[in-house]
Amino acid sequence: MADSTKVTDVSAVTVSAKVLANIIGVGDRQVRNLADEGILVRNSHGRYLLEKSVKNYIMNLKISKVGETVTSDFEDGELDLKQEQARHEHIKSMISEIKLQLIKGQVHKSYDVANVITDMFTKFRSKILAIPAEVAPSVEGKSKSEIMEVLRDELENALNELADYNPSDYYPDEYIELSEDDLFNESAGKAGEADED
Repeated sequence: MADSTKVTDVSAVTVSAKVLANIIGVGDRQVRNLADEGILVRNSHGRYLLEKSVKNYIMNLKISKVGETVTSDFEDGELDLKQEQARHEHIKSMISEIKLQLIKGQVHKSYDVANVITDMFTKFRSKILAIPAEVAPSVEGKSKSEIMEVLRDELENALNELADYNPSDYYPDEYIELSEDDLFNESAGKAGEADED
């Protein structure tokens, strides 16, 4: 008769390579290869942690399938040149739009944002850590309420630095201040050039 004990936590359950291979549907050698890549997780006794290994394996499968949903006419052996050109033009148009938004400061590069945020929090951390040294001499001998008021003022001052968001801090090197008139004149100029051709 089978054991009918209810299991509520499988995080510590370990299995052999053969059992794991059977569960995920690969061979023993593939189990070893996946373990060498860090996808399947061995414990100190050479057995495999079931929960972590299966989760990692599923995540690896999801990641490897990300780009496979893109279809192309090349797969069917037929190529519609007009359709491919239209796709190409659409992509170029999207890239141009993103570049324009970048230049206008409407979108930001992730590393620019990361640099500004890191700088902001570094300054904030320094300001917070400096408060005890700055405040200690001025609160000596004062009442509890006076000390609290001085500390509150210093903390609000430090927090205001975080609240003072300046969009120009995020602007990339390519940023240019453009008015709506500049954009209209630029697009009208391009339309005129196209007419001349």
